[in-house]
Parts: sequence; C-alpha cells; structure tokens
Amino acid sequence: MLERHLNFLKVASENIIRYKGRSIVVVLCLVAILLPFITAIAISQGVKSQSLLSVEEGADIYLTYDQYGKNSAVPLSFIKEAQGIEGILKVVPRVIGRSFIGNYLTVVAGMPTDALPPSLSLEKGRIFKEENEVIIGASLARALNLDIGHSFTLDINKSRILKVSGIFSSKSSIWSADLVFASFNDAAEIFRMPGQASDLLVYTRPGYNARIAEVLSALHEGDKTQPIIRVQTKDLVRQYFNKGFTMKEGIFTALYTVAIAIAIPALLVVSGFGMGERRREIGIIKAIGWQTSEIIEVVFIENLLLSLTAAPMALLISFIWIKLFNGFLIAQFFIAEIGILPAFPVPARYMPLPLFLSFAFALVLTMVGSMYSTWRSAVTSPAVTMK
Repeated sequence: MLERHLNFLKVASENIIRYKGRSIVVVLCLVAILLPFITAIAISQGVKSQSLLSVEEGADIYLTYDQYGKNSAVPLSFIKEAQGIEGILKVVPRVIGRSFIGNYLTVVAGMPTDALPPSLSLEKGRIFKEENEVIIGASLARALNLDIGHSFTLDINKSRILKVSGIFSSKSSIWSADLVFASFNDAAEIFRMPGQASDLLVYTRPGYNARIAEVLSALHEGDKTQPIIRVQTKDLVRQYFNKGFTMKEGIFTALYTVAIAIAIPALLVVSGFGMGERRREIGIIKAIGWQTSEIIEVVFIENLLLSLTAAPMALLISFIWIKLFNGFLIAQFFIAEIGILPAFPVPARYMPLPLFLSFAFALVLTMVGSMYSTWRSAVTSPAVTMK
C-alpha cells in the first residue's frame, strides 16, 4: 500500500517537472497571494508584541481627570491624596502631548528624572540633566538633521529653546522614533501647564490593584466641586490594545480582495485552461487501467507539493521584504503616520499559525481550481479526452 502511494508521489513530481511552466506560474501566483497576508500578520504581531510589552512594563493603574468623557490633566497635588492609600508603592506624574516642528508631527513626553525607565536605550549622548535638555527619537533626528548639542523649538511653544542631549537607539521601541522626551517640569512648561500632569502612573503591591482602583474612583464621589476621576487599570489598557489590533484586522479584507483578483490566473491555469495535452494524458492513463480515484490522488499530491513550495517561499520573501525594504507599502496600515517607507525598523513577529494557514489557503485554492476539471476529464470516456 505504501509503495503504491510512493509511486503516486513520483508521478506527481514528474508531472510538476514536465509542466514546469504551469508549475512556476501557479507557485508565483500563490506567493503573490500569500505574501501580503503573511507580511501583514507578522507586522501586526510585531507591533502588538511591542505594545503589550510596554503595557506589562508600565504602571499598574493610570489615573486622569475626566472632562466631557475624555482624559484631562491632573494637578500634582492629587499625588498626596493617592499616596495615602494602602497598597500604593509610588505615584509618578507624566506628561504626554503632541506638537509639530514645522510639518513634522512629534510626541512630547516628560517624566521626573528619578523615575526614568531602566530600559532606556540611547544611540548617542546622555540623559537630560539641565533645564530644556531633551532626548529625541532616531527618526526625528534624521528627518530634521538634528544631533547632540543642536537646538530647536516646538511649534506649540517657540519661546522655549530645547537642546538635544541624547538620541534614542534606532533599535528601540517604535514609540520612541518620533519622540521628544524631557524632564517632567520641562514638558509641563512646554505645554504651559506647570503643576499639571497628563496622567499619574500608580504602582501597587501585588493583589491590591482592584481594591486601589475602586478607592481611587470613589475619592471625589459626592463632591460636586471636584472633577470626576478616571481610573484605568493595566488589564483595561491591555484590553484596549487587543481590541485595537483586532479592529485593524479588517485590513485583511482589503488584502484578500486583492488576493482573489490575483488568484484568478492561478485558478485558470490549475483548472486545466489551455491544458489539452494534460486531458489527453488523463485519457491515456484511464485507457491503460487507472482508476478515477488514483488520478485524483495524483493531482492532490501535485497540489500539495505546489502549496508546500509556495507557502515557505512566501514566508522567505516576506522576511526579506521586512528586513530589506522595512515593510514598504504594508507597514503603514498598522503603524499610523509613518509614511510609505518607515524611517525606523518595523517590528515583525512570525508565528507558526499564519504559515500553516497560508499553506492551507494555497492548498484549498489549487484544489478548487483543479479537482473539478480533473474529475470531469477522468470520468469522461478516454476516446473523447484523447481527441
């Protein structure tokens, strides 16, 4: 029995080689279909991984005021209220905002010097020490031709002249690529909001998170003179990220629309379009005693081999596409406002499941295109198919 199936494998391999033009066209069409899918999944997983890593390394609770259903600034005086709650280890104020430098959009962030994350990675320079010193992202530095010691201003507050003390590593998180990072006081002054934080980062003891969130939410209840407190736990922020990336998967609908259009030539080829010689061959082997099931098995093995060739090839080209071309034309669907060619290394993460799904999709596509025409030729009288 095994020898019989091995013989079918040999025949299928010989058919692929014999009709090498057809085989090459099918493989190339399948690669063109699978490449956007594999690349998009890899970039999406890479960005998601970096996002969730930043969440895991971040605070346990994020606290802001609520104005008209949106986050609003919190006065630093609130820190004293929060620090008195049992289970809170520390409260760190943070500033996050946006500004332009000419036509270049940047993110401006600020934290106290003693609360800077230990994972801070610089390509050159040092951490800010003096007033108005900032660290900038590698993409921002390249775009505006800035280097250590250079000065610049932000459009939101041109009266403050900022000096570059350091440049983030280009291999750092994508979130630092266009970042202007300053001390908390400098960042607050840039936005002309001294004594105000965009949010407070609350770090808690293990097991206290839920209870502290309830206590913080209830601090201003019943006091109509105080704004509403908005509390967002790490779990909630994690849910936001997961939901956001799930929504971005809608882009695959567009990619599959293109995939279906590209699949049409492959379907025509593998379905036997213009393959009169192949139909005559089926008639001959039927005449010498082959069964319909045996012919279909050989065609199935052919499709299996073609799919096993196309899926890894698409994966390899996807890897090269991301490493050499930095996700050109695809990355901007998953990372906002980066342009067609990103100026920083696009994160990518290849998982086994997308490769398996790509193989399965390729196999189904080739099977749909070939099985009906093969069965139709196999059940037709050899005298007809050999004409």
